[in-house]
Amino acid sequence: MSKRIVITGFGVKVPNGENNEELLHHLISGEYKFSLRNEITPNREDLLIGEIVKGLGELEGRDYRALPRIAKLAISTTSEALEMADLDLEDNGTSTGIFMGTTMGGTTPLEEMVRISSADHFRDMPVYCCGLVHYHSLAASVSSFFHLKGITKTVTTGCTAGVEAVEDAMMYLQNGKINTAIVGAADSSNNKVTVFGFGKIRALPFNQQTEYAGSPFSKRSKGFLLSEGAASLILETEEHALARKATIYGYIDAVVTNNDTESINGHDRTGSSMKQAVSRVLGQRIPDYYNSQAMGYAANDSIEELVSRDLFGHGVPLTSIKGLIGHPFSASGLAQIIASLLGFQHQFVPRTIRTDQWGFEHLPLITENLLKPSAKVLITSHGYGGNNAAVYLTKS
Repeated sequence: MSKRIVITGFGVKVPNGENNEELLHHLISGEYKFSLRNEITPNREDLLIGEIVKGLGELEGRDYRALPRIAKLAISTTSEALEMADLDLEDNGTSTGIFMGTTMGGTTPLEEMVRISSADHFRDMPVYCCGLVHYHSLAASVSSFFHLKGITKTVTTGCTAGVEAVEDAMMYLQNGKINTAIVGAADSSNNKVTVFGFGKIRALPFNQQTEYAGSPFSKRSKGFLLSEGAASLILETEEHALARKATIYGYIDAVVTNNDTESINGHDRTGSSMKQAVSRVLGQRIPDYYNSQAMGYAANDSIEELVSRDLFGHGVPLTSIKGLIGHPFSASGLAQIIASLLGFQHQFVPRTIRTDQWGFEHLPLITENLLKPSAKVLITSHGYGGNNAAVYLTKS
């Protein structure tokens, strides 16, 4: 029998949710605030983006200047998750693995390093420049900060990377190589190269006001709302968690991932591979609701609509938290998991905000607070390059 994998702690840092308590408040209240930027757009267009605004405390000090921002975000969310799990890492040694995901890696510091090198300013290049831009600095920084010498891996598969880090961790946990895993994801790419790149494929809502920019399940939205963020989970085998009398907040019942093989520059708009992943993760089960990756980008939202129609006949309520947090790339799937875990804890279903549902009126979209318990949730994630991921999350 396969070992059951439990969640004993979690931490989050996303726009309108810079810790668990704040995310809970904003999920229920629907209050939000984003930033308007024009210095990173091609023609000084206004662009609404999501930012972490409260700072990172001591991690912003000189002692940590060699760490990229994504690493600092991940350390912050991992600290919150570890405190919640009441886990003593010194007692766990190499039995704890670290699995981190990122989509864009260190593109923001890379921009600066390219500027310095292009100007031939060798003396201005920091001696730690390579670590600022290296993708694996994400997991390696978490390992170093918490003094863990065990398995340390960084997954870079696009926006599904956070969920795929969960999948990797589960395999190590289930085969007995480790009994505890720190799993997380972080991205911080509110920069010119990202904006120019996604702007080129018309995926960003230039000059669109707050009401519809990045509005899930609305055909008035002209693209997703770019944001930064991180999220972390503490995963353990159920046996290990029970032995140390840990509080269990939920179970990762199953994760299924695949690739639609369509193109490195997009994904299959028929949604067939996403539907296959969802079918496999569900088996014959029906979730209480469906926490989707819909984010106001037509290519994504239309696939989520097809999953709802073809697998559930629009009979299962669905929601998206992207109207609240924007799209923080790899962290988005884990943020969806955390939103649902908070729902388990506090007996509510996260709702979709900032949408008029125009063009998707037929969907059973949750747009009002549902103050009722839930126990089983489908979570979807898909990304540039064709990877798809589905998670079945249960309360017990």
